[in-house]
This record gives sequence, structure tokens and C-alpha cells, in this order.
Amino acid sequence: METKQFKAESKRLLDLMINSIYTHREIFLRELISNASDAIDKIYYKALVDENINFDKDNYFIKVTLDKDSRTIKISDTGIGMTKEELDDNLGVIAKSGSLKFKKENEIKDGYDIIGQFGVGFYSSFLIADKVTVISKAYGSNEAYKWESCGVDGYTIEPCYKDSIGTDIILHVKENSEDENFYEYLEEYKIRTLIKKYSDFIRYPIKMDITERRLKEGSENEYEDIIEEKVVNSMVPIWRKNKNELTTEDYDNFYKEKHYGFDKPLKHIHLSVDGTVSYNAILYIPENMPYDFYTKDYEKGLELYSNGVMIMNKCSDLLPDYFGFVKGIVDSEDLSLNISREILQHDRQLRFIAKNIKNKIKSELEKMLRNDRESYEKFYTAFGRTLKFGVYDNFGAEKDVLQDLLMFYSSKEKKMTTLDEYVTRMSDDQKY
Repeated sequence: METKQFKAESKRLLDLMINSIYTHREIFLRELISNASDAIDKIYYKALVDENINFDKDNYFIKVTLDKDSRTIKISDTGIGMTKEELDDNLGVIAKSGSLKFKKENEIKDGYDIIGQFGVGFYSSFLIADKVTVISKAYGSNEAYKWESCGVDGYTIEPCYKDSIGTDIILHVKENSEDENFYEYLEEYKIRTLIKKYSDFIRYPIKMDITERRLKEGSENEYEDIIEEKVVNSMVPIWRKNKNELTTEDYDNFYKEKHYGFDKPLKHIHLSVDGTVSYNAILYIPENMPYDFYTKDYEKGLELYSNGVMIMNKCSDLLPDYFGFVKGIVDSEDLSLNISREILQHDRQLRFIAKNIKNKIKSELEKMLRNDRESYEKFYTAFGRTLKFGVYDNFGAEKDVLQDLLMFYSSKEKKMTTLDEYVTRMSDDQKY
């Protein structure tokens, strides 16, 4: 067995990360599943250039296994695996990314995106674990190695046995404390919920042994626990499907599944943008105002994904306040993420997407005003006050964006009218 020390800066970063950077402990699972997906991506990419590799997608998956008795969570993948040198290189130096190196060495262009490029996600394991063990066997190697660490004191690497290519990460969960309930991460329901929340759209199956209580065969009142291996993620997000394949019912169902509201949306907007910044988005204009819309508890924002992995539940920077009622998701492979996926750089990509979304919402509302007056008036009854506030806010900076969306009651027409409609009805001698 070989014992090694983290470099001094890595020790400091590990301590800082555990205590400061990650505000939500639960994201450890998102990071490890994303890394597992990367490992499968790598062998998939190699299969594209190496005819000796037979990539049968059915043989590639991620498995999450819970063991309450030993207090462990195991995340296994059937990906490319790591050699002894790669374990030392990738896991021995914090913030050195094997995925980024792989991408550069193989000159991978856009379209074969690898999620993890910043090398610190793995260390989020220590948010909930007091010991982390990595057992890996690399593609093309007959040997397997075990990397193990209890935190900042260092790590060991030694040969071990593994019958198949891939990587197992075993987290030994910390003891509960007065302030923290770590044992909740050993609960099947909790882990399934986190997978659905953060990793539902990872492109490979994520499997778990699921316990279901069923009536015993031949019995009327006796039950037994049946354990079956099941895929717990959806894999294909609705926003990556062809619009022609989807119906209004599909969009409405997604609105309900994401708990955006109890109403039916007045309108959905499906965007697929390729260019300098590529992204997909599904946006909804609700029919009714949320009950807390005008309270300090209401949070505006869109769910933000990077290549199918959720990185923010409410990204407020994607919506101006006056369009704060819009619900939906944005997914882009082009966002610049630094250290954890939890910290998003406020860069030009994000501003570009936000500007496009603002313009698209405006044009869709104008279209609704022209072509579906009844729906627009229903929308305006719910959210007109927000648009009026947007005209006044920031000393009228957005007045030109919003003025064509405003409506006022006409004493002459006895109904709501727009400024443009009012002007077209003016008599020739009316100056103002």
C-alpha cells in the first residue's frame, strides 16, 4: 500500500470547499453521477474512433446501491475506468480535471460534451462521508486499483481485484450529529428524489434496487417486501425532443410534473437555438397568478441545466422582474461553470440567453395580443400590474420594450384597449 499526501493547496481547498463553497450537501450525488456519466462518455467516444470497441449502449449504466448496515452509498459505472496513474493524477490533486484533459488530448469538438471539466466535484463526497473508497479498472488494463481517503490527511493507493472495467465509488457516511442528519442519505426515497431532481436527464440509465411492498401471492392480508432493480431517471428531456413529436398535452403534463402551478398554462414556448451560444428552453406563461406572487417569499427564475444536469433551481438572472411570472427551464452546454456547478459565472453566455428569452417572451405576448385576444386579456388581468411596474422601474429604462403590451380601459369602447389601438381611433383633428 502506498500512502500519499494531498498537496498543501489541495488540503486548503478541500477544507474550504467542505465548509464554504457547497451550500447544499445533497449535491454530492449530482457530482458523482455526472462523473460516472463522463466515464461512459469517454468509452463511447473511444468507440467512435476505435473499431475494436463494441459500444452496446445496453451494457452501459450507472448503479446506486445503499447499505444501511455498513452505512455506505456505492455509485458504480461501466465507463472507461482509471489506471493507477490516473487515480493519483485525477484524485490526488484537487481541481485537476481528468475530463478536461481527456477532452483536450482527444480534440473533442462540440457535440461530444463531457460534463465535468473542473475536477472538484468528486470531493463533494466528503460533505457527507468520513471515508471515500474508489475501486477502478481501466479499459485495456488487466489490473485494478483502490484509492482511499479519510479527508485532508491524505490518501492511499493499492492493487485490488475488480472483475469488470469501470469505477465504484463507495462513501462511508458520517455519523449523525446534533446539527446534521447524514443518515437520511441512506434512505432509498431520499436518493431517488435527489436523482430525479438533479440527474433525471443524464443520458445513461441510473439503476437502483427498489423495495416495493406487495400482497403475498395467495394471501388476502399478508404483505412482503419485493426488491427489484429499476431505472430511476427519465434520460431524454422533453426540451431535446423534436417539437413535431410533442403535443400540447405533453407540454401541459411537463408543466404539472415540474409543479410550476396548479393551473394550465396559457401558452408554452419551445426554443432550440444553435449558434454562438446554443441552448434549449421551454417557457410557460401561466393562466393564474401564484398565490405568493406579490410577497417577499416569491422567487422568480428559470431552472438552469448544463447538458441535462440541473445546476440552479431558480436562476433569476434569466428573467427581468417584469417577466418574473414566466416558468420553465433552460439547458445549455455552453455555460461557463467554475469550481462547483453551483457557482455560475455571470458571463456573456448567460446574458446572451437572457436577452434572447426576454425578446422571445415579448414577441409571443404580442402575438397572443394580436391573434388570441381573449387569452391575452386573461393574462393581462393576472399580470398587467407587473408590466406597468416594469415601465416605471429603473426610471423607465424598459418603457419601449413594454409599452405595446399595456392595456387600459376605454370609456368609449367599454372594454380594454391598447395605446396603439387608441391612436388608430383618433380623429384627424385630435392632436394629443
